[in-house]
Amino acid sequence: MLQAIREKAQGWIAWAIVILISVPFALWGIQEYLGVGAEPEVAVVEGDAITERMLDQRTRQVRERMRATLGDAYRADLFEESELKQQTLDAMVEEMVLVNQAQAWNMRTSDAQARGFIASIPAFQREGRFDQQVYEGSVRNLGQSRSGFEQSVRQDMALDQLRSGIRETTFVTETNLRTRIGLTDQKRTFAYARIPAAAYRDGVAVTADAVRSFFDSNLDRYRTPERMKLSYLLLDATGLGGLVEVNEETLRQYFDDHRAEFVAREERAMRHILIAVAPGGGADEINSARQKAEALLEQLRADGDFAELARDNSDDPGSAANGGDLGWVELGMMVPAFEDAAFALPLGEISDLVRTDFGFHILQVTDVRGGSDAGFSELRDQVESAYRKFEAENLYFDYAERLAESAYENADSLMPAAEALDLQIQTTGWVTRDAGLPEGLDSPRVLNAAFSDDVLQAGNNSDLIEIGPQRAVVIRVAEYEPTGVLRFDENRAAIEQDFVSFEASKAAEKTGQQMLSLLSTGDKTLQQVASDHAWQIESPGAVGRAGAGVPAEVLAEAFAMQPARDGGAVHGGVASGQGDFYLIALTATELGSMDTLADAERPLVSEQAAGQVAGAQMRYFTQSLRNRSDVEIKPVGD
Repeated sequence: MLQAIREKAQGWIAWAIVILISVPFALWGIQEYLGVGAEPEVAVVEGDAITERMLDQRTRQVRERMRATLGDAYRADLFEESELKQQTLDAMVEEMVLVNQAQAWNMRTSDAQARGFIASIPAFQREGRFDQQVYEGSVRNLGQSRSGFEQSVRQDMALDQLRSGIRETTFVTETNLRTRIGLTDQKRTFAYARIPAAAYRDGVAVTADAVRSFFDSNLDRYRTPERMKLSYLLLDATGLGGLVEVNEETLRQYFDDHRAEFVAREERAMRHILIAVAPGGGADEINSARQKAEALLEQLRADGDFAELARDNSDDPGSAANGGDLGWVELGMMVPAFEDAAFALPLGEISDLVRTDFGFHILQVTDVRGGSDAGFSELRDQVESAYRKFEAENLYFDYAERLAESAYENADSLMPAAEALDLQIQTTGWVTRDAGLPEGLDSPRVLNAAFSDDVLQAGNNSDLIEIGPQRAVVIRVAEYEPTGVLRFDENRAAIEQDFVSFEASKAAEKTGQQMLSLLSTGDKTLQQVASDHAWQIESPGAVGRAGAGVPAEVLAEAFAMQPARDGGAVHGGVASGQGDFYLIALTATELGSMDTLADAERPLVSEQAAGQVAGAQMRYFTQSLRNRSDVEIKPVGD
């Protein structure tokens, strides 16, 4: 058809048609190239966009950090998704504002500084040294390119410069410090009485309608969590050793290259006497030192006491007092001439004079350990095991890259990746946002990925997730059950108990409020009220803000109450998490004093106060920048 058009359409009409067709295609192509409309934007800071994908990625990272920080105390429902997203977006906006300011102030990080920092990160090291393969594999697993990761490092280091510059200009005056200590080290004297909710349980009227109404009004208490089963492919370097091909020549070469790993290095205990020659010393000084050393050598060979002669004559301040003892020495620790002589010297014999840049030495080897004549044949099994482990770690990075690519290219199934890499698809039991992953797979990264929109909603394979050194996994959802509500009839007995506890707690609080009215008018004291109802009174005395042995709710309320005046008492009340109600009588307040601080504590308190002031100043600085910047925030969904 195109050939027919070319033959029949000639002249200006044909060119007009071509132009009319080309314009929309060209504009569409430019739009795609520029990314216009490619992703929804959630904020724009000075013309730079924060996309929904960027926000989702950062939110997942925040959740992962929270999970790692809180450990077993972490629960997904602690952080409502929309609020967490909004807080994360605010942090991203503030970061962009600070980045812009750092650039305006010409704060930069050199390539050498960035490389040095990256090399110091333990996650990119193997056996204590930076490893390029580990680094590149880790960055790929983070879903970033090397250049992108290094740019983010430079940016973060520049931001650190900016933040340090702001924080380190703060200071705390003596007056501010005294005020702070007065408040933080404050002590309060109070007594409290507990009104037990259990005393009201028998008075609760339990009816079918009341229990049902309680259930219907508190459905959130009876929700079952969403849960899923995961299919996964686990890649572990320890399982790849069997795939490594070996032959005798390769193993022998590995043994020769890594002999120190299989044969203990020889160490020698030795002592010496040094007659020093100053750097640049002339012929006379050298001859004088030589003659003195030769005289000592003659005494030693005539059964002189080595330790005594070393203490009296050696110019080595580090060993002379110990009779010349140098301890255990292995090859590589001393200068070559010294080592050559020492490691050729028979045990117990006195050496000839040994000349080094330091002067003339007389050596004696007092003990030998390590070293072995074991060869490849005797150690072959150990060599093969070590070689397979070494090569498996190298093979792991190739497999990890192939697994990541296959899982991405075949996002709707794990089977192609399993077949390509000869891995077995495994399945977990039921997993919630808080627990359920099998041992070895129980990583916050796995849970974050499992409940992400891409894996849960879109039904795709996850990215490659690193869960340990040379261990990674790709997951997908096998089964899913959304959150639900427990059936009332099947759980009626437990719901009735909850209802009774709830009503008893309300009754205890009602009684407490009535007693507070009596206390506030002065008609009765706390002791009298407690005595009338047989409630036990606790009087912990003067208690600080971190006082032990006092219920947390009582302590918080006691320090939130207005201080007592004119020797009277101030009363308050608070409900506990267990349903009981506490009546509190506050009788005295004592401010903290710097005079009570030990000398060693003062710098620590001052440093802590300065840190808080610095944090406040940084927040003020950031907010002022944000207020002056062109920032457009768009609504963030769940």
